[in-house]
Formats: sequence, C-alpha cells, structure tokens
Amino acid sequence: MTESSPPPTHPRGRLTAAGFIGLYLHGIVVAMPGAFLQQWTDTFGAGVNIGLFYTLFLISSLGGLIWVSRQKYRHPVFTLAFAAIGIAFIAAACAPGFGWIGGAALLLGWGDGILNFHCNNLVGELHPRRKITVLNWANATFGVGALSAPLISAVLPWRWAFGLVAIGAILASALAWQAPSVQNFQPRQDRVQWSIAWPFLLVILLYVGLESSIGTWSGSYLSSIGWSKGWQSALLSAYWGGLTLGRLTLGVWVGPRPVQRLQILFLAGLVTISLTFFSSFGFLFPVAAVLYGPTFATIFALLQERCGHVALGYMFYAAYLGKTLFPAALDQIPYPIDLRLGFLCLALLLYFSSLLLKGKS
Repeated sequence: MTESSPPPTHPRGRLTAAGFIGLYLHGIVVAMPGAFLQQWTDTFGAGVNIGLFYTLFLISSLGGLIWVSRQKYRHPVFTLAFAAIGIAFIAAACAPGFGWIGGAALLLGWGDGILNFHCNNLVGELHPRRKITVLNWANATFGVGALSAPLISAVLPWRWAFGLVAIGAILASALAWQAPSVQNFQPRQDRVQWSIAWPFLLVILLYVGLESSIGTWSGSYLSSIGWSKGWQSALLSAYWGGLTLGRLTLGVWVGPRPVQRLQILFLAGLVTISLTFFSSFGFLFPVAAVLYGPTFATIFALLQERCGHVALGYMFYAAYLGKTLFPAALDQIPYPIDLRLGFLCLALLLYFSSLLLKGKS
C-alpha cells in the first residue's frame, strides 16, 4: 500500500463531512462581522472597533496558516481547530465589552486559518479521482455559510446566535478525530517547485482580488450608473450566491479538462464584466460570479497534485494578499463609475494569467 491514496481504515465519509462542515463554518466566520455589526453597535455603542477585530483576526489567521502548512500531522490539531472556533464564539457570546470580542478574534482566527487549510487539503486527498468536483462542492458550503450568517442575525440575538454556532463547532470537532497525516510530505525536505507553482499562485492572486473587489465595490459602481440601493443589495447577495452555484454546477464540467475549461470560463467572465459597462447590464455581476465560481477549488486541486502539500500554504498567502491588495487599490479610484475599469483590468489579467497554465494540465 502506498501513500498516494488514503488507507481503507480511514473513515472517509466522516472525514469528508468534517471538511464540508469546516468550510461551512469558515463561511459563517468570514461573514459574521458584517452580519452582526449593527447588533454589536446597539449593544456596545461607540466601543465597537471593527478595525481591531479584523486586524487581530488576520494576524492570527496567518499565524495559524503559516504554522499548520509546515506540519505533517493533522491529528489532533484539526480537531482542536473546530474546538478553538467553538470556544472563541462562547467567549464572544459572554463578552462584557467589545474588547473581549477583539480578544476572541485571536483564537477565532487561529482556528479558522487551520480549518480552512486542512478542510481543503484533506478533502482533496480523500477523493483523488474526483478531486476537482468534490473540492468545488466542499467550497460551495463556504458560500452557504456566508449566506447563512445574515439570515441567522435576522432571527436571533447575537449572543444566542454565537452560542448556537459554538455548540455546532464543538460537536463537529468529533468528525475530525484521528484525521490521517498529510500524504507524501516531509517538512524538512520538501521544497516548492516554483517553476510549476508560480502561474497557479498568480491566478489565485488575481482571482481572489477580482472576487473581493467586485464584492466590495460593485455596489458603489451600480449606484453611479443609477441602480437603487435595494437592487444593489439584491445583486450583491446574488453575486455571492452565484459563486456557490458555479462551484456546485460548473465544477463538475471543469473537472475532466480543468485548465482548458477554466480558460473558457475566464474568457466568458471577461465578456460578462465588459457588458456591465452598460447600465442596463448591471445585473450581470452575479452571472460573472457563476462563471468564476469553480476557480479556487480547481486551482487548489491542480496545485496539490503538481506540487504537493508544501505549495498549498503559499496559495493561501496569495489569496490573502489578493483579498486585501486589490480592493484597497480600487479605493484609490476617484470616481465610482471608473471602478468598471478596475474590474475589467483584473478580469483581463486573470484571463491572460490562465494562459500561462497551458501545458500544465
């Protein structure tokens, strides 16, 4: 028996469920500050410092990611990541002031960084023959989680909601128990094959930058071309839902010829974003999201196959960089109507970067 496939003694169904639920929790964690910000403001007033929360969360997320990407063993740290998220939500639910929630962000970020990494990594290893399809399905649960957060906030007070999420995370920790070690990875010996890895990392940098930029600034652009606030909110929700739909549906189509079919989707996405230059086509942002939906999981699966575990940490670093760098760059555009040029440039760069993957399929 080799390490190329998980031993039959591993409970693949339970561990796969851990990956899916972990990414669902990741979606809730990411969307939680925006979903509950108003309730926090009502509770703590001027004491709410959302910048502090994001800063501490980002620092601890990167710390957890940097550490875990260099470890061969998942057990018991994978289980502890679920538990850490549960404990962080309990601490936040009991917070006497917002500073307590900021402190909980440190534990929350650490657990979330580990969870995001291992949920993707483990699911890919457990399903080598259908890696791209199953990883896309797993990442679709992230979108479902992100959409769940505002729905939960609409029906539950934030302390009760956090308690409910905490119980779910702690119960889910049992699913990750005795997760197998990372396949074919010797931390002190393996090195990134940069000649193979860098085009994949560039695609992720640009994709996450485009996704986050549209998610952040499409509302401002739509306002500049005359769309009402109600439509802006509806289209933004549809945009995040579109990413989920794309992962569930197009991920199956992309699987057999991933590089070539991603290039087709990127070209179609480029055309779609070009059409949003016209005010009557502003509704196409969610369509673009469907087209780009399979990107992350597909690139993750390809990079895992080509370069192994050691390169995956760098993929998440590229994603974090794209998520912060490009939306901040678009913030420097003086007139909201010109945001469309930023979207178009990123879509162009993403398409041309995918051509660098030719021959790597």
